[in-house]
Parts: sequence; C-alpha cells; structure tokens
Amino acid sequence: MFTFPKTICLHDTDAAGRLYFAHQFRLAHEAYEAFMASLGFPIGDILKAGRFGLPIVRAEADYKAALSVGDALSIEVKPQRVGQTSFTLLCRFVRDGRTVGRVTTVHVAVEARRGTKQPLPARLRTALLKAAR
Repeated sequence: MFTFPKTICLHDTDAAGRLYFAHQFRLAHEAYEAFMASLGFPIGDILKAGRFGLPIVRAEADYKAALSVGDALSIEVKPQRVGQTSFTLLCRFVRDGRTVGRVTTVHVAVEARRGTKQPLPARLRTALLKAAR
C-alpha cells in the first residue's frame, strides 16, 4: 500500500479551523499524483505525452473525525478494482492509527484528443494490479 504523509495546514481549513470538506478531495488528489509517480506514471508526463488521460468520473468522501491545523496524518492509497478501461482508488486518511476519512475515486482511460474511452495502457494496468495486492 502506498502511503502519503500530510500535515493539515491553515489553508486546508475553514473559519472554524477544521478541514474544509472539499479539501479532503484535494488532499486525496495530491496523494493520487504521488501514488501514480511511484508506479512510474507521473501525471505531468502523462499529460505532456498527450496520448491518454485518466479523468475522474465518480468521487465520494466519508468524514469520520474532524481534522485541524497541525494534525499529522497518512493518506493510504490502494486500488480497489482494476478493470479493462477504468480503476477505482481508495484513499484512507489515518491519524494516530485511526481512520478519520476516506475518498474513493473512479478513473477512466480516455484517448486524449477525442476524449473517448480506451483500454488502460498495459503497463499501467499491470502496475495497478500489482499495487492492488
């Protein structure tokens, strides 16, 4: 499982000093980018190559406990399902050994210029399947 360390910053919070709900998605996306780089597929390289994209077509979040400025956590990223054209990632937010939030995203492989669905590139699919174990 890939682990992304994060400390909640002031700009992550709302007026009450708690993690602003939408920022949980942003933090999950930061962890996703680091996860993809760890697999050998940095998002910047994918975009520059212009052959395919991996847009998110579904996203959901669960909030189990409040997070505040200075809270240190780990975001654990693991593929939950890897299909022929898409994959589902679970990002689990962990503080002091307890799950405090979850974000699930579904990504679909698309041809970059037309935006039409295509099979996941074979090397990426293999890397995702390996990470899912």
